[in-house]
Amino acid sequence: MHDPLPPTEYSEAFSPWLGRQLRRAGMSQADLADQVGTTRATVSAWITGRAEPHEETRARIAGILATAQPS
Repeated sequence: MHDPLPPTEYSEAFSPWLGRQLRRAGMSQADLADQVGTTRATVSAWITGRAEPHEETRARIAGILATAQPS
């Protein structure tokens, strides 16, 4: 697991971005977990900021949600 990085004035933290994108897509944490190949608990940890996915997983999540990753 990676420690969450503090957002800069030019970037958005991954956690709030992921929560917002899931709501926009009408997906549950379990839905995303199934598509990424992880557990709902892991997705919950990403959303609450307790953990962050690896860069490859972040790219896959952005593809599943059909959106760009936060910068």
